[in-house]
Amino acid sequence: MTPEARTDAVEASHMNRVDVNPGVDRATEPDEDQVLRELYGEPGEDGIHRGEGAS
Repeated sequence: MTPEARTDAVEASHMNRVDVNPGVDRATEPDEDQVLRELYGEPGEDGIHRGEGAS
């Protein structure tokens, strides 16, 4: 077993805990939305910053 495989197995065992918070899509820091807009531009209609077409 490689260290990478062990890490993958450990991470996979915790997948049931990922993104279970109903507010996972909300900013957690006061300036998070501003920073995302500066980095990736305006979010899409679904509110996700994808950075598509950004240089």
